[in-house]
Amino acid sequence: MDIRQFRYFVAVAEALSFARAARSLNMSQPPLSRRIADLEGELGLRLFDRTSKKVDLTSAGEAFLPHAREAIRVFDAALRAARSLSPSQSRRLRIAFPPETSRSVLLDVISRLQQEQVEVSFLEAYTLEQQRLLAAGEVDVGVLRYPFDKRGLQMSPPLGQPLGVIIDAKHPLANLNTLHLRDLSPYPLVQFPRELGPELYDEILDLCRAGGYVPPRILQSGRMTAAFLKTQCAVTLAAALLLKRRGESGTKEFIWKPLEGSPIHWWTSVVCRSDECIGLTRVVVDVIFDCLQQHEHWVRMPRPTTSRSGKGKLKHKLVRAT
Repeated sequence: MDIRQFRYFVAVAEALSFARAARSLNMSQPPLSRRIADLEGELGLRLFDRTSKKVDLTSAGEAFLPHAREAIRVFDAALRAARSLSPSQSRRLRIAFPPETSRSVLLDVISRLQQEQVEVSFLEAYTLEQQRLLAAGEVDVGVLRYPFDKRGLQMSPPLGQPLGVIIDAKHPLANLNTLHLRDLSPYPLVQFPRELGPELYDEILDLCRAGGYVPPRILQSGRMTAAFLKTQCAVTLAAALLLKRRGESGTKEFIWKPLEGSPIHWWTSVVCRSDECIGLTRVVVDVIFDCLQQHEHWVRMPRPTTSRSGKGKLKHKLVRAT
């Protein structure tokens, strides 16, 4: 029995899927199943109830899970302590965050890692660029928006957040308390440029279409979102806290409206390279994961296997802005 078996068990317990756990561990499913079976054999009990459709923890598995997590935590702490005694051990890590990350998250991450005597440097980058930087070894930890290519990466459990609608305070929909996606049909949609996150971009449009909203135009904007909302009677999809972080709520120029039934979520995970998610790197991943929940109200929730509602391409007139 070794610590890897504990990590395998926790991965399956959190995903409740051998396939998803294997992907997160960057391994194939048969070896993972064998490692779990070996662990169950050594413990002399069954940790999971398996059927062709689902995986559930047994009562023994539920009882074992917190102890397995604690064993991993203690092991990683011991590893960090041992490595910190080496003169060659680097105490500096590079972290990439999405541009919309709040100041409170960044400040708390710095504060907590200073207590661990870790020096960090931050970089702002969208998911596609973060993946390139991680693969090239130019950053150690990233915060990626789903969907993304998971090969070679170790990920925290997914965190989710519902998206609503930001509109101008004088918009025709401003007097409605809650909006349906179909209510947006007459109005252009402001979206981030597709090249910054092609899969997320397409996924959001597919979900809009599934809810009855096919935008007459898409205004691709990085910095002119507010101008488009005011001059084009446009709408944009965002989490509630984004408006507050931009400082726009204080002027009452823009308002955020929830979508009925929360049909659109976005998900994020804190990631690092699979072969380096130990020691200090694992500490940083855990700290960021906690700060995102505390300061930005991300909620730990399973992400659907697929949230794409259709395979066809949507046809839109694109208006680019920088």
